[in-house]
Amino acid sequence: MRPLTIALALGLVTAPSVVAAQSLEDYLQVRRQHGVRSAATPAGIDAFVGDRVIELRGEVGGTVGAEGSTLLIVSVVGGPQVLVRATTVPDWLGANRVNARLLVRARRASRTASLESELVAAAPERTIAAWEEAQRPSPTPPRAGPSRTRPTNQSSRSGRRPSPMPGDIPREVAPPVTKQVAVPERLIALVPAYADFIRRQNPRLSPDKAQHIAETILAFSAARGVDARLVVALVLAESTFRPETTSHKGAMGLGQLMPGTARMLGVTDAYDTEQNLYGTVKLLRQHLDTYIAKTGDTFEGLVLALAAYNAGPGAVRRHGGVPPFRETQNYVRRVVETYRRLTGEVE
Repeated sequence: MRPLTIALALGLVTAPSVVAAQSLEDYLQVRRQHGVRSAATPAGIDAFVGDRVIELRGEVGGTVGAEGSTLLIVSVVGGPQVLVRATTVPDWLGANRVNARLLVRARRASRTASLESELVAAAPERTIAAWEEAQRPSPTPPRAGPSRTRPTNQSSRSGRRPSPMPGDIPREVAPPVTKQVAVPERLIALVPAYADFIRRQNPRLSPDKAQHIAETILAFSAARGVDARLVVALVLAESTFRPETTSHKGAMGLGQLMPGTARMLGVTDAYDTEQNLYGTVKLLRQHLDTYIAKTGDTFEGLVLALAAYNAGPGAVRRHGGVPPFRETQNYVRRVVETYRRLTGEVE
């Protein structure tokens, strides 16, 4: 996915009806009033068309005076830079390089139009993150046995639909910098089975390396609420679990991240197992969030998320669905079929 710089159409936004919040309770009340549950993903911002309040999570890098109001320069985490117009700015938000959550009234008439954005409420990131952590239930562990929900492939959509990820709010994980990935205690028993499967796909891996990949997939998948078996199916299709591989187009590592995508995701070494899988799971989660929300259907969202991972969200948008590329169509089919086998739905 390419980074997107969002420009503000100056002079077209009226003053917000709610002033910037000064307390956690104020912010949460405004959040609830507008039905906001979590911060918009970069993919969600890219695909946004309409007029509603959304939440941005990022760093306010400075302010600029403009036509009797103030523009906040916001660098969204893992995504674009957004300019937000504000008539009232709390003192704490006026300093440079402040991590914050911003509720903004976002307006965009079409995909080719500029995004108009105005501040509704703001709160320090550390305050909201601490509150979200306190509210978050433990993620549902992956089932060890066969799934009872039978996913269907792209050519047969009349059957029941799978639920490839728990419905909890995904938790941010800092880009890894060491080989110390913490697998949730409830998932430790699954590591040997995952490592054995991975090594059978790539026998050149040492037992320690296969275990490291298994642990990393389980840890990051649990952190972002994605079924680890879906991540395994995706990585198998992308690289056959070869951490050092590079495609002819320049895609790198286990999840085959393109250089620009890797930078956008905060990955500095795409051949490092932990960094690559951090970016892979994060990107997959973003696509799932975007397309499940857009289609209102878990399976359709999964299919489009896989298509976007392979061909890019721009191609999915241009073709109104899975692009008519043989590579992409085969890729989606292969990942879905592998996922079905890993859940025990097919032999």
